[in-house]
Amino acid sequence: MQNNHEIAHTQIRWRVGHHLFFSWVQTLTLAFDRFQKAIDSNNLIEAEKELARATNVLWSISVTFKLTGDFSAAMYDNHIRPSMVGYADGFSGMWAYDHDFMIKNVMRKSKAVFENPPAELEPAMRKFRQAFAIMYDSHKFVCEQFEADAPSLLMGEESEKTAAEMIDTFKRNRLMVLGVK
Repeated sequence: MQNNHEIAHTQIRWRVGHHLFFSWVQTLTLAFDRFQKAIDSNNLIEAEKELARATNVLWSISVTFKLTGDFSAAMYDNHIRPSMVGYADGFSGMWAYDHDFMIKNVMRKSKAVFENPPAELEPAMRKFRQAFAIMYDSHKFVCEQFEADAPSLLMGEESEKTAAEMIDTFKRNRLMVLGVK
């Protein structure tokens, strides 16, 4: 049985976690933009600094996912998911303009350098890719904890993929942009 305090705390945790995530997305957007500008001006020291900043943000996102989803599946089923489904069909963080802009207009600009990085950036790129993969695994952890075999809210009930499988697909696609084959 869930009491009102526990319900309120869980709803606040869920909202604050999402607010943090979108702040992290904006920070990543800036870091990627600065990274690309440093690459364009052949300033590898500054590029490495921005890549390290982005790597730290990815670790922060991983922690945010884990903290945001640190409550029972029953709480999610009874209070969190109904509030998302009630918001709109297919509710998803993918709707966020900032997230979409970061993926389509900022990360993709750096695809060439990730596919063929300068040797000086290879260690920083390896750390970035590792943090990136773990960030997706943290998101998948939350999906598996709450959705198990349920379809992604993004794809709707007719989806043949679970939420966790959708995260794996996004992870694979984003890692290809980052030069991982």
